[in-house]
Amino acid sequence: MTALMNNALLAIEINQTTLIVLMAVLIVLIVLLAVLATIFILGVKRRGEAATLPGSVTVVADFDNTLGCVALKDEEGMEKALFKPNEVVKVEVKANDGYILSNISVEINESVVARFVADSGEKKLYEGVYEFIVTANTVVKAQFEAVVTEPQVFTFDNIFNGVGGKVVVTDAAGEENNQFKEGETVRISTVADEGYYLATFTVNDEEMQLVEGVYEFVAAEPIKINVEFLPIPVVKYNVSVNIDGFGAVNVTDENGEAQTEFADGEKVRIAAVADDGNYLSHLNIDGEEKDTSEGIYEFEINADAVIEATFEAIPVAVDNSQEIAAANADEDEEDEDEVMFDGHNVIRFNKSFTAKLIQIDEVSNAWYTQLKNELLSYKKVKDRMSWKRESYRFGRICVARFVIRGKTLCIQLPLDPTQFEDTKYKVEDISHIASSADTPCLYRIKNERRLNYAKDLIAQVMENMGAERIEREWVDYYQPYDTTLNLIERQLVKKIVKFNGKTGYGGIVEKLTEDPTKVEETEDTTAK
Repeated sequence: MTALMNNALLAIEINQTTLIVLMAVLIVLIVLLAVLATIFILGVKRRGEAATLPGSVTVVADFDNTLGCVALKDEEGMEKALFKPNEVVKVEVKANDGYILSNISVEINESVVARFVADSGEKKLYEGVYEFIVTANTVVKAQFEAVVTEPQVFTFDNIFNGVGGKVVVTDAAGEENNQFKEGETVRISTVADEGYYLATFTVNDEEMQLVEGVYEFVAAEPIKINVEFLPIPVVKYNVSVNIDGFGAVNVTDENGEAQTEFADGEKVRIAAVADDGNYLSHLNIDGEEKDTSEGIYEFEINADAVIEATFEAIPVAVDNSQEIAAANADEDEEDEDEVMFDGHNVIRFNKSFTAKLIQIDEVSNAWYTQLKNELLSYKKVKDRMSWKRESYRFGRICVARFVIRGKTLCIQLPLDPTQFEDTKYKVEDISHIASSADTPCLYRIKNERRLNYAKDLIAQVMENMGAERIEREWVDYYQPYDTTLNLIERQLVKKIVKFNGKTGYGGIVEKLTEDPTKVEETEDTTAK
C-alpha cells in the first residue's frame, strides 16, 4: 500500500515538471516569433526607404480652386506629382476673374523653405510660372486675394450753345456735377424757353427720350450730350369769305385789325354789314350755321376757315295781327309754326317733328311708340326722320308718315280716303296737299280705340304691299318733355323774330318772358 502511494506521488511530480518545461518552450517560441516579425518589418521598411528616397519625391499643390488654379509641371511641361530629387518643379498659377495671386510658399515637413510674395521683388513670377528645385516631399501652397480697383471717373461733355432753353446735369441726389464715377446715376434735365422746343437730345450720339423733361442713366463710359432748342414754328391759317347778296363781311383779329391770315389759336372776329334795304339772314363757318343776332361772331382758329354770308332783302312789314292770324289760319298746312306776340315783336317758332313729339302729352308719346314698333315689325320697312315729319318706306314706296297737328299725333297712309266713308275709320282726305299726295289718308290718334284702328289700317297697307311680318324686339321710343327754349339750344326749334320789318334767326328776344309751350291745348282723348 505504501509502495502504491509512493508511485502515485512520483507520477504527479513527473507530470508537473513536464508541464513547466512545455510552458517555457512556448514562451521562447513566442518571443522568437516576435523578434522575427520585428526584423521582417524593419527589413521591409528599409527596403522601402531605399526604393523611395533615392528615386523620387512627391510635390502636392494646396490652393482654393474657387479663387484660382495651380498646376505642377516638370521642365518638359508635363503635369505630375512625383519628381526626382533636385529636379526643377514649375508652378503655374492662374487666378480666377476678380482675384490675383497673393503669395506662394514651399513647405517641407510643414516648414516653409521658400516663399514668394506678389510684387515684393523677393522672387520673380515669369509669365505666371514660379520655379524651384525639389529635394524632398514638398507641399506648394498658393493664396489668392480679391482685386480691389477704384471706379473709373467719366467727364460730362456738354455740346449746347445755350440758346432757347436750359440744361442741368446732376447726380441722383440732385447735386450739379460734371464728373461721374462708373455706376453712378446721371440725371439730365432740360427746360425750353417760351417759344422754343427741344429739337435734339442725344447721349453719346444716341437719340434719347425724356420723361417729363428728364433723362436718367448710369454712367458706364465718357458722356457726351448734344442738346438743341429751336423756335416753335408758327402755324397760320387763312380765312376766306363768300358773300351771297348785298353786304360785306369784315374779318379782323380781336383788336380790330383787318387780316385774313391768323396764327393757330388766335381769335378771329367776324362783323357782317348789310347794305341798305338788306339784312344778314345766314352766317356759316365751314358749313355750320352761326348765331348772327349780335351781328358779330368770334372764334379761335385751328384750321383754314371758309365764311359764307347770305344777305336778303328786308321784307315789307305787315300788320302784326295779320301775321299772327295767317300763322294759325290753316291747321292742315304741314309747316305749322307756333306764333306769339310779346307786345313789340312777332315771334314765330318753327318746330321740328322731333320737337313736337317731345312736347306732346305722355299718352300720345306712348301711342307713337306702339305704332312705330308696329310699322317696323314688317320686313324691309325703314324709317327716316326729317324736319317736318317721320316717314316709313317699304323699298322705295312710302307706306306711312307721322305728323303732329296741334297737339295731336296723326298718321298718314297710302290708302284711298273715299273707301272709308261711313265707316268706323274717321279718316281725312289731305290729297290736296302736294307733299302728301302719296299718303292722302290722314288719321288722328286721339284715344285707345283709334290707336287700335290705326293698327288695322297699317295692316291693310302692309297686306297691299305684300310685306312680311317679322319677329322684332320691342323698343321704347319715348322722349321726355323739354322746353322750347332748350329745344332752340338743341337746334330742334328755329325761332324767327320779326321786328321793325327785319327778321333774325335763332336769337333770344329779351322781352320774351314766357315759354310759348306753356299754353295748354286740350284734346279730347276720351273714347268715343
